[in-house]
Amino acid sequence: MKTRIFYLTDLLSPYRVDWMNAMSDDYDIECYVFDLDEKTRTKDWLAYRKPNFSVNTISSTYFAGIRFSKECTKILKNRNYDIYLIDGYASYAQVSAIKKLTKLRKNVFVNIDGVDIWKNGGFLSRIKNVVKKEIFRSGANFLCGSLVAKEYVLSLGAKKENVFLHHFTSLFKKDLVDFSYKKNAQNGCKKMINCHGKKMALAVGRFITLKRYDDLINAWTEMPKDWELYLIGGGRLYDWYSSLIREKGLTNVFLIDYIEPKELDKYYLAADLFVHTSETETWGLVLNEAMAKCCPCIATDRCVAGIELIKNGINGFIYNVGDVKTLSKRIQEVLRDEYLTDKMMENAAETIKCYTIENMAKTHIDIFREVLSHAMGQC
Repeated sequence: MKTRIFYLTDLLSPYRVDWMNAMSDDYDIECYVFDLDEKTRTKDWLAYRKPNFSVNTISSTYFAGIRFSKECTKILKNRNYDIYLIDGYASYAQVSAIKKLTKLRKNVFVNIDGVDIWKNGGFLSRIKNVVKKEIFRSGANFLCGSLVAKEYVLSLGAKKENVFLHHFTSLFKKDLVDFSYKKNAQNGCKKMINCHGKKMALAVGRFITLKRYDDLINAWTEMPKDWELYLIGGGRLYDWYSSLIREKGLTNVFLIDYIEPKELDKYYLAADLFVHTSETETWGLVLNEAMAKCCPCIATDRCVAGIELIKNGINGFIYNVGDVKTLSKRIQEVLRDEYLTDKMMENAAETIKCYTIENMAKTHIDIFREVLSHAMGQC
């Protein structure tokens, strides 16, 4: 009989479906999801992969911005599972589930894809930290997608033996390419997307204030006319970015709405450089995607994926968020030196090779087996 997993998540995003599917041969997974859509994401982005596991929508209510779920409480009371996997601790419903289950000495795992350690302080943050400390000291196990997350969890009181690290990603092994493939495909992909620039840089993400693409547009005023920049994602700031581009007199910056992953791969393969200017990012899966296609990456010092994956001067650069002058300098440093660009492309491919869905699933399976084995030994 398969080990049974109760999986609770607020949003069943595509990579979560892929991750659960990769474990479904080993486990009987029952997923309970609060939301089947999300206002800031496009319907295309949220389009389901076909789940190989049970998916159930779970009812919840909001009060003062806090999510409660009587149905979740009822399920946990009336059904028994071998493993309880809770995706994060952002809502009262999740926090309540973690507390109840650890009190009952169940095998609880809290999945932490990323963390935001740069949020401003204040009364609300202090209250949240009190709750977080309760969670991290509860005896639950924590599955951290980065060293930043692991250190954060430990700093708030989690026991070292309860904290596990995995390679957080949205990519399968087949999505990764090597340097020779990139070089052979690059010019052809540039033609397919009508890129005529001597060099091409790429940024991917929603057109929202948090992403700070105005910094990148401003930095691009220092670039040669035959270098092209593509911003892909679409969103409410499209018109403002368009007016800023016109104001700066830039004819080598192009805005593109959301496109499907297969089409987006052509842009990654065509790009000589990927840039991520975000104000803050609890992870930043676009960096995984870019490195999977051998792109050197420049990212802010407030992007967890950047901190985790980028080694300065080796496969890209980290710069201080908002520092447009340094951003401009780093872009030119990478793109003016063809030898450095190629070397960084090779190093990016090497960096990301362990970050696959297959590897992430295997790591989780190994962790679950270890904890279950230890729990049985204590019986």
